[in-house]
Amino acid sequence: MTGELIKLRRISRRALVRGALAGTATLALGNSSHAACMVTPRQAEGPFYPEHVLESDWDMTKVLGGTGRASGEVIEVIGQVRDDRCRAVGDCILEIWQANAEGRYAHPQDLSNKYPIDKNFQGYARIATDKDGHYRFMSIMPGSYPAGGDWIRPPHIHFKVRSAFSSLTTQMYFAGHEQNDHDYLLNNLESMEEKHALLVDFQQIRADGVRVGKFDLVLTRD
Repeated sequence: MTGELIKLRRISRRALVRGALAGTATLALGNSSHAACMVTPRQAEGPFYPEHVLESDWDMTKVLGGTGRASGEVIEVIGQVRDDRCRAVGDCILEIWQANAEGRYAHPQDLSNKYPIDKNFQGYARIATDKDGHYRFMSIMPGSYPAGGDWIRPPHIHFKVRSAFSSLTTQMYFAGHEQNDHDYLLNNLESMEEKHALLVDFQQIRADGVRVGKFDLVLTRD
């Protein structure tokens, strides 16, 4: 086990404990009921994978030296990484990145959005699952943005997962959002089962009012 993974596991363990104490969220919600052991569909990495990262902890709503919390609705995402036989996969590295509440990425190539970069929004996290594959992070509800022509990308969060035997790049979407039905990437999936595997419901609400969604990730074991 590398030193980086040990450090990330310590941070993730503290984050998971804090999450359990912060509200009423449990691991019995979200997308896992649709297809417990179906491999999570792959999605494009996209053009805005971070080039320069100053901070990468589990709470993307705050940055060191910032003037407050990021703009937008604060959300919590929890989940578990499993393999295609429904076995937990521990010690995974997760990279998470997304647009801010206005649909703007902190990336030099994101020039099509008229909204400014949110200097209080981290926009990227690099975390580790615990030994049972569980993870947790805080973020904000991302905004939608134009992707060319009449294509408007719905709110989504990018995930890149690496385990000892497999890797996966995908995107998580917000169930019920009106723009989901018109997204080329989401609707290019072969079945409704695959589509539902990437849609997450945020109806669970913590005691402090933060909405929680569960996004389980299933890796193929070669």
